[in-house]
Amino acid sequence: MKSAWSFLAFVLFTVMLVPAYSDPSLAADSASSAAKSPAASGEVEQAAAKTEVYIGFYMQGSRPLNRAFRFQEDPFTNTDVQGGLGGGLKVGFFPAFAGRYIGLEAEVSGLDGKVNAPSATSGGVTRSANFRLQSINAMANLLLRYPGETIQPYVGIGAGLSGGFARDLNLQHSTIGVVRENAADGAFAYQLIGGVRANVTDRIFLFTEYKYLVANYQWESEFADGSHGPSFTLNYRAHILAGGLGVTF
Repeated sequence: MKSAWSFLAFVLFTVMLVPAYSDPSLAADSASSAAKSPAASGEVEQAAAKTEVYIGFYMQGSRPLNRAFRFQEDPFTNTDVQGGLGGGLKVGFFPAFAGRYIGLEAEVSGLDGKVNAPSATSGGVTRSANFRLQSINAMANLLLRYPGETIQPYVGIGAGLSGGFARDLNLQHSTIGVVRENAADGAFAYQLIGGVRANVTDRIFLFTEYKYLVANYQWESEFADGSHGPSFTLNYRAHILAGGLGVTF
């Protein structure tokens, strides 16, 4: 009986002793995890606060509005401005001090298109116009973005220079004359922007955006002998849809 009580006392003593014992290796791991946790948290916060720099490439297509082409200020009311395809490159950054809500972009893009006004007679004057319109746009954009983890919608406005190149000209006017020489003009341009970006990985993203571009071109034709010919203008307005891929650094 005495041995039974002794065995029971030993078991109780052992049960009470086990919870009080802690494995030194487990304690070391816990201490290490506790030490690493603030460091890891700091790294995450530092990454989130880092200024974002990126580069993007895209394809785009346009749908211009039909604005009257003017030859020596004479409007061609049947003007058909046709859109085309193009592409572009943009480089931008969202600074950390602005919470990566506000960013700046430098953008260069190009578009192809066509202007056509079929031959028509009005007021005793016969007019017709046909030429290829190519534009190269260099813009600086200011963007406001919601910095979501995966989906990031944004809006913005841009301003810059648009080079309008009138190629394969065939302008005919029964009182002014005929122009067949190419012409070029650099005009102030601005655009409104709305888009959305989807982060595929930590560094790669896809984006699509809509732009409304405005540029007023005024060309001065030049004859084969180098002398100046009649001038012609087009107040260009276009809806543009773009889509592409970007990389952050």
